[in-house]
Amino acid sequence: METEKGWNRGQPLDPAVLEDEIKAGTELRAGDFSRWEQPGGHCLREELTGRPERLFVFRLGEHWYAGYKTISEYVLDRDMPGIFCSRVYWHNIVGRLESFRTSTADARVTFRPLDEVARRAVFDAITPLTEIVHPFTKLREPGSEKTSPPDGWLVSDERDAFLSMGEEHVREYTKDLFGPRFGALTEDVVAYDPACSTGRFLSDFATLNPARIRTVGQDLSLAMTEYARGRLEQVHHGDAMHPQPEPGSAGIVFSRFLNSEVVSTSQAREILPGLVATLRPGGTMVLLGHSPVLLDAVDLAGAGLRVLRTTARRDDYVFQYYVCELGG
Repeated sequence: METEKGWNRGQPLDPAVLEDEIKAGTELRAGDFSRWEQPGGHCLREELTGRPERLFVFRLGEHWYAGYKTISEYVLDRDMPGIFCSRVYWHNIVGRLESFRTSTADARVTFRPLDEVARRAVFDAITPLTEIVHPFTKLREPGSEKTSPPDGWLVSDERDAFLSMGEEHVREYTKDLFGPRFGALTEDVVAYDPACSTGRFLSDFATLNPARIRTVGQDLSLAMTEYARGRLEQVHHGDAMHPQPEPGSAGIVFSRFLNSEVVSTSQAREILPGLVATLRPGGTMVLLGHSPVLLDAVDLAGAGLRVLRTTARRDDYVFQYYVCELGG
């Protein structure tokens, strides 16, 4: 929630919503799909102005599977605002996808339930190139995708902490994945975040090799850029449609904003080519985020990127994590 003086977290989650979310998670762990059972089969349904982002699909071999996100432990255990995070667990997989359909108001996914053994086997079979797709975009109102304010988000110490919390697992995975490569750098490399927010993500990445990783941040929000200046070497205020780095200069670009509830799908596709242009030959682009990524492997390949992975696995969960290379 934005205010004239800054950001506050808004009203607590409705107790009835919280209770139902916890109950849904419990039922999924127990293999109880009765709440979604209908005379014609099993159906997941969400209002497009509600929580359609919780629905996801993915393909393994010749078969497609359906999934349903439940409330995040960050919310339950650590009081993070919101309901979901990027993590997907075995129990979020509900079964074999049969069909999906949208109307002007809602999204509907029909599925054939699987037992626990099969659901765990499907989850274990997810590879780094298994693309987890969230096909239904959250709407602010019918016909209009929910996006950030035109001038970006405001910030406070509390918001900084909450934003950081939701990305803890992503930061840890990023450092584990790129540590060997960037820790051994002998020449400087530009690491660019075109929607750097508070700067915490990029500054944390730079700890892999502070002597060689040159951090360049940019954000639509003036408040965010002022907040990030204490963490990054360069911070620019501006729209990512106009990237600050020179074309062909960045060694790695982190995109944490071409995501649901930040930009629209059409904006994401429009912004992507300019970000790709900042990469040097062989450079890396990583797309991730707290909310679902709006682009898919087809979009990325169309922009000249070679998709190396789409999904990350850590501990007992997976999450969207696109790693791409320019050229090759």
